[in-house]
This record gives sequence, structure tokens and C-alpha cells, in this order.
Amino acid sequence: MGAREYCISNFQWKDSANRIHVLRHICKEHKAQAKNVAKPASSVYLRYLFEKENSYSDYGEASVTLNVRKSHPSSFFCAIQFPPSGYCGVQELEDGRRVAIFSVWDKGPKGGAGPQAVRIGDGFQTSRFGGEGEGCKVMGDYDWEVGEPLIFTLLWRKEEESVNQKYSSWLIENWINDTFVSIIRFHSGPSANSPVESLLSFIEDFDRRTGRRGIYHERIANFSNVKWVERGMLKEVRFSYVKTGHDAFGVDRIDSGCICTGNTNQNVDFFLSTGGTPHPKSKNEDEVIWIRYSESS
Repeated sequence: MGAREYCISNFQWKDSANRIHVLRHICKEHKAQAKNVAKPASSVYLRYLFEKENSYSDYGEASVTLNVRKSHPSSFFCAIQFPPSGYCGVQELEDGRRVAIFSVWDKGPKGGAGPQAVRIGDGFQTSRFGGEGEGCKVMGDYDWEVGEPLIFTLLWRKEEESVNQKYSSWLIENWINDTFVSIIRFHSGPSANSPVESLLSFIEDFDRRTGRRGIYHERIANFSNVKWVERGMLKEVRFSYVKTGHDAFGVDRIDSGCICTGNTNQNVDFFLSTGGTPHPKSKNEDEVIWIRYSESS
């Protein structure tokens, strides 16, 4: 073998070795990233169905009683989500501070007035936010306790001067027990029948930072006395969960069901659980966990 052939052969060997070294380094980086990826507890939901599902009016009233049974920092217990407009509930922040939150998205035209808090309760602050639409958030310290029933009430009505406008103006009011939170003025979407189309409740682990392991910490809450005055009696409750992205890690640690005492149409709690130890029985997506039985049967 000549000197030239040896040099070329030696160079190729070195080049292959370098490629192997680089690939090993990349694999180690990928393993490190996979090891440090956030693994939050999966988000879990209850969806409430009522007798008059397609009933709309220029006003409305809904309420849900929330009872947090187990919490952990970076938890959001949403008593009422009212798509497409917003939600209200309580949170335990990363530092352990406990707060109440009420957020509303505005569906009005670009360049419009946007959402406005026309009145806020003592101890609450208001701010605007963007991102996935423009909205108004009202938030403040609220020293809720595990095991304490919290009655969340929403009242909404269309403002008279906007009845014939394309983007209707609405006022929505939020209370927790006897504590007034806020009244927010906002706009529904073009020709929308109502700013509230359905009611849900959920639990969310909102700490998605690298290396976080919320998946190992259980969060549990009960939801009861679910009412939507204009839509009649509650007829069915369904359970669902998020199984994509970071939420996929915890889908074996979720649970839901109902706790009935006496008359199962009247005295029933619905619970959500996420995080902690794996559950032996997996839950189906959009699973019916309760249905009103016929009292005449």
C-alpha cells in the first residue's frame, strides 16, 4: 500500500470514528433531554349535559360546588369552564399561595373595546392578556382550604343597547360563596346565540417546565350541585382527558366517577383525580360516569 492510499484509508477510518462519536453524543443528549422533559399530571375534565341542550336566552345563571380533596403546588381546580368565553376556579401556586381566578375571552372585532372589568371585589386585581385571543383576568388571594365547599356562581346577561348588533355586549358576574369576585363586560362572536354554550369542570397541573414531575403528585376534587337554570335538570356527566403532548405521560394515573348517597338524582358528587400512583383500570375517553335515571321507572 502506497503512502497516499494509507493516508486516505486512515482518514476514512478516522472520519467513521468521528461520526460514531458524534452519534453517540447526540444519543446521550437526546436521552438527557428525554429524562428532563416535563411530566405533569394529565388534565382531566367533566362535561355536563342538561335537558335543554340547545336553549339560549339573553341571560343565564349557573353554579357548581367545588370541594378540593387533595392539592399540590401548580394546580388549577376549575369549578366552571364556560366555552367559548372563559372559566373560574381556584389555584395553588408554585409557592403554595392560594388564589381565585376568573378569566373571560373577548370575541369582539379587532380594534374594539375588548373585555373590561367594570367592577372588582375587594382584594382582587384585574389584568388583560393576549395570546389565544384577547381577554380579561381577575385574580386575588383567596385562602381556600382542602375539604371546604366552594359554591361558584355565574350570572350573565346581554346589554340592551347591543341586542341588534353583530357583536353583542354581555356582562358576566362571578361569586364564590358570599364573596364577590368581579363583573366583566365582553363581546360574543359574530351573531352568537350566547357567550356560554356548555359547562365543564377540570383539574390541570400547569407547571410544564423542564424536569418537573407533577405526575407523581395526586390532585383530587369533588364537583356537586351542578345547575344551569335555563337548561333544566342535569341529565348526564361525561369524563374526558388530554392524552397528547406532556399530558400523555400521566394517562395511567387518572380517575373519575360519582359518589351517590340516597337519591342518586339529588345527592351525588362527581370526582376527578390525576397524578400519584397508576390506576389499575384505565378510563375511556368521553366516558359516561353518571346518567339521570327515570324516577317513574
